[in-house]
Amino acid sequence: MSSLLFPLMRENPLPGLAAASLNIVVAVCLVALSLLLGITIAMIAWAHSLATRSDVRSRPVA
Repeated sequence: MSSLLFPLMRENPLPGLAAASLNIVVAVCLVALSLLLGITIAMIAWAHSLATRSDVRSRPVA
């Protein structure tokens, strides 16, 4: 079966190139989405820590 596909790939490499470029585009989009999600989670955690933080100097020393 593979011997039938090799001559087709030599004659028209465009479908293989299109699939490879589509894979690259999907991979770049997934990496960008994961970076954006990580930054968003970090900012939410930072804002939550600022909102729940109490001033240490206002507490009486025991």
